[in-house]
Amino acid sequence: MAVLSKVIISALIIGFVTEISKRHPTYGGIIAALPLVSLLSLFWMQIQGEKTAQLSQFASGVLTGIPATVY
Repeated sequence: MAVLSKVIISALIIGFVTEISKRHPTYGGIIAALPLVSLLSLFWMQIQGEKTAQLSQFASGVLTGIPATVY
């Protein structure tokens, strides 16, 4: 049940960004450029009861990977 609700909520967010992009491409691009996946992942990890140390390691990994995505 938890996996299904994660999929549904994630799909709704993606659909929302897609609809905004159709009407306002610039705003859609700005929203799509936000680290939505990282924030959504942290949210789901927190809901699942992951320890703060694991959340911190995940966030550090995300920050380490940012320079690779810039180029």
